[in-house]
Amino acid sequence: MAVSRSGSHLNVEDFLTFRLTRLSNSLRTNLTKPYLEQFDLSLPEWRLLALVARFAPMRFSEVTTRSGMDKGQVSRTLRVMATRGLTKTKAIKDRGSRSTEALAAPVMVSITPKGTALYKAVLPVARKRQADMLLTLNESERVSLYSIIDKLAATIGNADSADAE
Repeated sequence: MAVSRSGSHLNVEDFLTFRLTRLSNSLRTNLTKPYLEQFDLSLPEWRLLALVARFAPMRFSEVTTRSGMDKGQVSRTLRVMATRGLTKTKAIKDRGSRSTEALAAPVMVSITPKGTALYKAVLPVARKRQADMLLTLNESERVSLYSIIDKLAATIGNADSADAE
């Protein structure tokens, strides 16, 4: 497809954002959600469970950065997960000056044994579903796809994220 610098011939359905959003929504609905429903997990819960399982203990700020989710959504999701016994949070006491006492204490997030067991149950199913989709492409196409995604992410300054959908 030819693209001019002005993009004057691009229709909305040709926009990269439009096409990637449609693909992302379809993958989430048809690939990820069905296996998460088997385990009574929402997509944000799975994303955070996978991150915490892999990198815990993590500061709350790191969970937010790696997940690509906003602080409010991370906070709400972690609260639900803690209630379910999947993760736990602990405030870090800073022995700094009194001025730091006015600020919220940093929070560390870790996974519980119940969370670890759930993660270990979901991961093989998630990997299989993802592999099934990736295997619709040949090896050269997969290499190109990841290369293109990385190039576009670098171009727009994407923060490092470790989504585990």
